[in-house]
Amino acid sequence: MPKVPPVNPVEIARIALKRLVESRLPPTPENYTQFYNAIATIKAPEEKTTDELQQAWKILCRLDDAVGDATDTTEQLIASLAVNGESMASSLDQLQTAREQHLAKVVPPEETHGRLEALLDQIIDSTSTIHSSVQTTHVDLAAIRESVRHIEEDLAHNRMILGLDPLTGAHNRQGFDHLLAAEVKRARRHSGKLSVVILDLDDFKLVNDRFGHLVGDQVLVHMADLAKAVLRETDALVRYGGEEFLLILPETDQNGAQYVVDRLRVVAARTPFMHKSERIDVTFSSGVAMLKDDENGRALVLRADEALYRAKHSGRGRIELAL
Repeated sequence: MPKVPPVNPVEIARIALKRLVESRLPPTPENYTQFYNAIATIKAPEEKTTDELQQAWKILCRLDDAVGDATDTTEQLIASLAVNGESMASSLDQLQTAREQHLAKVVPPEETHGRLEALLDQIIDSTSTIHSSVQTTHVDLAAIRESVRHIEEDLAHNRMILGLDPLTGAHNRQGFDHLLAAEVKRARRHSGKLSVVILDLDDFKLVNDRFGHLVGDQVLVHMADLAKAVLRETDALVRYGGEEFLLILPETDQNGAQYVVDRLRVVAARTPFMHKSERIDVTFSSGVAMLKDDENGRALVLRADEALYRAKHSGRGRIELAL
């Protein structure tokens, strides 16, 4: 099977903007994000399952249909308002002329009254037609808004699924970027603490070499499950690399993060992975960093990674705090 070329984000952005223009939607961040995520999912088939691709395609088609319905309904309302507006304008002009003729006594009063009644009937009919069009359009737009709401829910669910690692159920790197940015903003807004921990399983290559990659994958799932059991609901677990995990710990300083790592180490020691009655002990090294006032999320992770590097070169099962 030929290798699929990597997805070009610039090309996806270009297509998303083109679809926005074609759909007559304003290029707001919300509208752009919906199109970008759906198109990005479709344009990266080597990273997606068939079900995910079909779901993304259906959502994009439904979004196009809803936008098309909204456009058609709006155009119909505009056309109706234009036609009836011209009729009302003509009737009002005639009404003004009749009034002036009545005041100038150009025509008999009884003839003026008849013309006024006819003109008022026309105005009433036009107003009634416009009111009916507005009511119908309001109902149609309400239905379209409901359809778009369901589409937005599907997009949010799809983004959540695509942001998870299929093996361990932890967040993947795509989901991690969004999570970290949100937590950094929250920490800044509330003057709170935020720490990250990068864990790397020690000598994991030996597990793969001895037992095979299938068992290696099972060990990764085992460690992810242990980490989920230790973490709070507000914490996040990320599959950061092959055998690397990253913990996002809101409202946690370095001491608190070190306590979490120690708990996980104890739990892992007490709960080894068993393969055919053989015990596989897995240890990990870790680097811990707490967010500084003058750094962003990337700098925070970089310092944690540097601390992990020192831990890995100091022996197995070590923990290092970032400088």
